Amino acid sequence: MERIKPFFKNLMDYLGQMTASQAMLLLGVVAGSVVGLIFVVGWLNSVTYSRLYSDLNESEAGEVIAYLNEQKVPYQLSQGGRTIEVPSESVYKTRISLATEGLPQSGTVGYSIFDQNNLGMTDFLQKLNFRRALEGELTRTIMQLDEVQAARVHIAMPKERLFREDRKKTTASIVLKLKGSGSLSRRQVNGITHLVASSVEGLTPDHIAVIDYNGNLLSSGQERDPVAGLSASQLDVRKQVETYLQDKAQSMMDDVLGVGKSVIRLTADLNFQQIERTTENFDPNTPSIRSEERISSNNAIMDRSDETAESNEENKSETVITNYELNKSVEHIVNALGTIDRLSVAVMVDGIYSAVENENGVIEMIYQPRPQEELDRLAAIVRNTVGFDAQRNDQIEMVNIAFDRQSLDGDQQLLDSMYTREFYMDIAKKILYVLLILGLLLYAKKKSSKLFAVLGKLVPPPVARTVVVNAPSDQEAQQEPVEPAMPEKRQPKLVDKMQETARKEPEEIAKVIKTMMIE
Repeated sequence: MERIKPFFKNLMDYLGQMTASQAMLLLGVVAGSVVGLIFVVGWLNSVTYSRLYSDLNESEAGEVIAYLNEQKVPYQLSQGGRTIEVPSESVYKTRISLATEGLPQSGTVGYSIFDQNNLGMTDFLQKLNFRRALEGELTRTIMQLDEVQAARVHIAMPKERLFREDRKKTTASIVLKLKGSGSLSRRQVNGITHLVASSVEGLTPDHIAVIDYNGNLLSSGQERDPVAGLSASQLDVRKQVETYLQDKAQSMMDDVLGVGKSVIRLTADLNFQQIERTTENFDPNTPSIRSEERISSNNAIMDRSDETAESNEENKSETVITNYELNKSVEHIVNALGTIDRLSVAVMVDGIYSAVENENGVIEMIYQPRPQEELDRLAAIVRNTVGFDAQRNDQIEMVNIAFDRQSLDGDQQLLDSMYTREFYMDIAKKILYVLLILGLLLYAKKKSSKLFAVLGKLVPPPVARTVVVNAPSDQEAQQEPVEPAMPEKRQPKLVDKMQETARKEPEEIAKVIKTMMIE
C-alpha cells in the first residue's frame, strides 16, 4: 500500500505536466487497449448463426418460432421475419427435428391435405381441396428449378356442362419469382407450361399464362401458330449451321494469316421440306414365271356295229396356262430436314504491309496486294473447310483489299497509354502506402519510447535498506583512522536544470516551447 500511494501521486503530477498532444496520445492508447480487449472477449464469446429456412410466410414462420421457443433454441430473424437463423452447429439437427413435426410446409398445400379424414365433407369442398392439392404439388415441382425462387399456380376448372357448346376450357396462370436478375429461356417457359398442361385434365399449353413478379408476360395464353413456330426453329438451325461453318473457316484463316487479317461471312440455304417418296420400278426384259397350270385330255373315236364296238383312233390334247411376273423394285425415301441446298461464302483478305522510309525519314507502312496464286490457295482452303460442292451451285468470292486500321491503331494506342498510366499509378500507390506505413511505425516508435520513459520515471525508486555490519574491535578501530563522513552531493533536480538552461540558452528553450505547442 505504501508503494501504491507514491505511484498514483507521481502519476497525477505527471498528468498535470503533460501537454495536450501527450494527453490525447495517452488517452488514445488506453481507449484502443480497452476496445481491443472488448473485441477479443466478444469474439471469443460470439455465436455464428446460419440460415435455417428462408422465404417463409407468416403462419409457417410463427409455427417454426414456437417450436424453437419450446426447445429453447436461440434464433434470429431477418428479411421481415421470413428468414430464420440458428447457431451453425445446430442447423441440421434442428431441421431434422422440424421435419419430424411436419414443419415447414413451404407455404403450399399438397396431396397431404387428404390425410385428414373430415367426415361430412361436401362434394364442393372435396373438389376444392383437390384443386388446392394439385396447385400445391405443381408449385413445389416448379420451385425445384434453380432459377425459380418462388411460384404460385392458379387453375380455373369450369363446371361440367351437358351440352358441348356450353362447355368452357380449363385455364391456368403461373406467377414466378426469379432469383436475382436471372431469366428463363423460351425452352424453360415452354417446359413449365407443358408440365402444368400434362398434369391437369383438359388443359392445353395454349391456355396457360406465365408472368413474373414484375408483371412481365413470359408466355401468353393465345394460341400459337405452328407455322410460325416452325419458322423460328428453322431460323435457329440456319444460324447454328452458318456459325459452325463460319467459325471453322475463320479459325483456319487466323492460323494461316494471323488474327484480324481476314473476314469470312457465310450464308447457308437449307431445305426444310420433308418429302416421303415411294418408287416402284418394273423391268419388262427379264420376266419371271409366277405360276403355271397344265390341263391334259384324252378323247377316243369308236366305230359302232350291231353287235360289237371297237376303238379305232385316240385324240389327246394339253392346255398350259402360264402367269408371268415382271421384276419390280420398291423404294421408300424420306428426305432429311435441314439439308444444305446452297452455300455462299464471302472472304476478305488483307494485303501485305512493308516498312518504307519516306523523304522526311519517317517510316511508313506501304500496302502491297497479295499474289493471285496465294489467293487461290486460300480459296481452296476455305472450300475444303466449309464443304464446297459445285453441283449444288455453291459460290465463293475472295477479295484482297486493304483494311482500314486507323481507328484500330488509335484505340490500341489509347489502350496502351491507359494501361501504362494505370501501371505507374499502381506502383506509385504501393510506394506511397509503404512510406505511409513506415512513417506511422516511426512515429509510433518515437511516441512509445517517450511514453515508456515517462512511465519508468513514475515508478518510485526502491527504498534503500540499512545493513548493520558488525562493529570492528577496539584494536582495529585504533589502527585504522576514521575518515569524517562527507555529506552526499545532492543531484540537481529537473527544475534546476531547466532554470540553468533557460539562463544560458533562452533561444533554445523558446524553440522547445514552440515545438511542444505545435504538437
